[in-house]
Amino acid sequence: MKKGTKIGLGVALLALGTIAITGCTQSFCSNIDSARIMYAYDPGITRYSVGGSETFEVSDAEKGTTYKISGLQRTVATWNSTINGFSFGEKDHLSNLNTIISTSNGSGYYTIGEASLSYYQRFDQIVFEEIFKEVLKNNDGSFDLNLSNPEDETTFKNHLSKYSYVKFVTNNSGSMWNSYNSIDKRVRETVPTDSCPSTDFNKLYQSRLSSYASSYRTCLTTREDKYGSYGYDSTGVYIEAKNWGDAWGKGFFEGLLVFPIGWLIDQIVGGFRLIGVADGASALLGIVFVTLIIRSVMLLATIKQTASTAKMNELQPEIQKIQNKYPNSNTSQVEKQRMAEEMNRLYKKNKINPFTSLIVMIIQFPVFICVWGALSGSSAITNGSLLGLSLSLGIKDVLFVASNWTAAGGYSAVTALFLFLLMAGAQTVSMLLPQWIQKSKAKKVSKLGKNPAQQSQNKQMKIFTYVMLAMIIFMGFSLVSAMGIYWFVGAIFSIIQTFITQLITSKNAKKK
Repeated sequence: MKKGTKIGLGVALLALGTIAITGCTQSFCSNIDSARIMYAYDPGITRYSVGGSETFEVSDAEKGTTYKISGLQRTVATWNSTINGFSFGEKDHLSNLNTIISTSNGSGYYTIGEASLSYYQRFDQIVFEEIFKEVLKNNDGSFDLNLSNPEDETTFKNHLSKYSYVKFVTNNSGSMWNSYNSIDKRVRETVPTDSCPSTDFNKLYQSRLSSYASSYRTCLTTREDKYGSYGYDSTGVYIEAKNWGDAWGKGFFEGLLVFPIGWLIDQIVGGFRLIGVADGASALLGIVFVTLIIRSVMLLATIKQTASTAKMNELQPEIQKIQNKYPNSNTSQVEKQRMAEEMNRLYKKNKINPFTSLIVMIIQFPVFICVWGALSGSSAITNGSLLGLSLSLGIKDVLFVASNWTAAGGYSAVTALFLFLLMAGAQTVSMLLPQWIQKSKAKKVSKLGKNPAQQSQNKQMKIFTYVMLAMIIFMGFSLVSAMGIYWFVGAIFSIIQTFITQLITSKNAKKK
């Protein structure tokens, strides 16, 4: 292969990889999704429950509809000087807001204390009203709920959760914090100035909550529902349904591969749940089936190249004979040219392209990136757990939390470690098996002398394989646990594929 061709292939592969990485790592979370996640981290200092005597009513004059709630109980936090923040008696369910307050006070932005209760209480009241105005705007008919009725209580809580985004954003087309800033302005008009947070505090608050939300990317779903575990009470959050048009709007690879793979995961996981399979097991089976489907499609797309690679393994004895004839090809240009000519004749005779492995890699790389994009973004696999392990969490993130090694953490770290070892072992066998087969074939030929050129080439191939293996194991350690399952199942598929291909090729060679 000419040097220029090698450089061209390298540049093409690098460019394709860059496009894939930058295009297929886009988050599918909309502004509304992110706002709901932020609400889970800071729903305010007011909690809403049943068993109270309060009646709440809001109307939509244009539609002539009302939302009436009776039996409502509002519990407002108090200022706790010990923790330098708000709390509900013995239970502190405001850790995220309190952390921001503590950071702000420590930085000298503004001292938020007991006087700020009036600001936050009024803020929560407006948010509550806006939530149920949004309910009326987006639904037909009126609601008259009595929270002593379990069904009405469920409806109330679902509405509160689904439309909670109005605390931060009005819709997906507006700026992320437009609603929050508008409510903040309204509150400042009605409460004393010394009760209101400073501009610096608001900047810190918005930065922190945005950071919480952006750390999650599991918003790829085809059906709106509650997913995941977020915020102070590890609650599920409504995630908007996405369509193919949304995916193409994210980027080329999102539309071409990420969304179709995510859709496939959604359908398979949803199908298993419909027949009564537990959430964790449904997620596992979904990943396994999707892996088998993807690997089967890739095998069909690269079957010619795969067969060519298998033929090369079968021809190792003849390749070795040619290499042994030219032991000085590393230093002699004449021997190097003659060896290349003989090798080319051998490849041509057996209809082999020696660079098929590069072609397979060029196809596999963007597919791998897109599978990662789909699995790390899938909402369907965030519900439930497998032996205590949430498949949407990174293996390293689970292993490095001490409580995950105990019963309190469901021994999820043990499951994560076991999965990592299985994945690493299977990938090692899968990637080194072709080299082991080549080495076994080459041993059948007696060597006339060492071939430095071939030794150097073999060394480079080994280094490349080990680097790729190390990268996969490292990524399996760092990325979501779902990718560990994908790589484990994919490795088993590759091992079986290698053995079957070699068996067929060997039989065909014996017939010839």
